[in-house]
Amino acid sequence: MDEKTDKQGAKAKATVQIACPYCRSTDTEFLSLFGQQLLTVQLYCKKCHTPFECVKDDDILNAYDVVRKENKL
Repeated sequence: MDEKTDKQGAKAKATVQIACPYCRSTDTEFLSLFGQQLLTVQLYCKKCHTPFECVKDDDILNAYDVVRKENKL
């Protein structure tokens, strides 16, 4: 989840929904900023209870930063 300010100054919530590669659920949460490689992030699927990794991009890093600031990690 990330808050962005549009041109009028209103804050809009943008969410990054990462689908689980096993069950395709988007009910996932961050486990760690680094996976087995520096360019991956570890996530956990709440539906099938499976940890998995995906490649980082700017949207994922912004969402991770918001979750970290909210002390949800």
